[in-house]
Amino acid sequence: MSKIYAKDVAVGTTIKSHFCVIDKRLVNYSRNGAPACGVVMTVGDKTGKVSAVVWNEALVADNSYRKDDIVLLAGRVQDYKGDKQIYIEEISKANLADVNAEDFCAAPPRPIAEMWQELQEIVVTVSNPFLRALLDLYLSSEEARAFKQAPAGRDVHHAYAGGLLHHTLEVIAYAQTMVDVQGARLNRDLLITGVVLHDHAKTQEYQPKAFSFEFTDRGRLLGHLVLGAENVGKLTDKIPGFPGQLRDELQHMILSHHGTREWGSPEEPKTAAALALHLADLTSSRLAQVEKIIDDTLSLGERWSAWDRRLERNFLAVTWGEDRNDEA
Repeated sequence: MSKIYAKDVAVGTTIKSHFCVIDKRLVNYSRNGAPACGVVMTVGDKTGKVSAVVWNEALVADNSYRKDDIVLLAGRVQDYKGDKQIYIEEISKANLADVNAEDFCAAPPRPIAEMWQELQEIVVTVSNPFLRALLDLYLSSEEARAFKQAPAGRDVHHAYAGGLLHHTLEVIAYAQTMVDVQGARLNRDLLITGVVLHDHAKTQEYQPKAFSFEFTDRGRLLGHLVLGAENVGKLTDKIPGFPGQLRDELQHMILSHHGTREWGSPEEPKTAAALALHLADLTSSRLAQVEKIIDDTLSLGERWSAWDRRLERNFLAVTWGEDRNDEA
């Protein structure tokens, strides 16, 4: 059976394919004056997600399937308030032997081993003995194995296996450019160390083996900024003589790298290195968001993207020279 991807689900068609349960909820309603219920789901794969509903034997479905289950569903695709929705007629748990994991976790743009080697080569350029010891301690830990494979986010940017590593290398590249161009007040060793560790606690924020990148309890309660600063404190405690102010500045970089309290940082950047980290991180994540929006728009054959609620704008998907409407 060929996989039908979420992005290819079309209104008016009948489908049968594997999908991951991203979310579900039981809804109550009245039918012919009698109480009834249904299950509203969000299902998806590496290409996106789509709404789905189960009306027949809804209680059985609600009790049988959980978030992150891979299911085999069959049904009709209908229009519901302008969006695609699968009216599920048959659903069952998938035989995982019949499931291709790559359908649910997008491959990184570069081999993970190649990216990991690049990161190692960057780390050896850090000359401060305390920061180098900290990086060596983390990168040789069990947690670093999860770091290599982890996504950078659920669906906003770099949401694929190895995405966290890929994002980190992009942020390092932007940070290095800042040092080269405008680095009079930037401590390169501190900045590179902060970049490497700024998102490392996302491996604790998300369930590492969940197709849908579900949050852990600690991830929901504390978030990766607080967890990351906490981890740095524990690691520096293991390094004899690690300077207290250096630890404080590094923890501040991690806590402030989202830039504002509105965006989830308990503190705003108050050092040159913290501000540089925030700007480099924002550049990597924002351009990745826009790249995905443009790719999705072009895949639909459209010139302008749909309204993006996160960035609060539409994007022109074509570049000059590719659009037949370009003027000479």
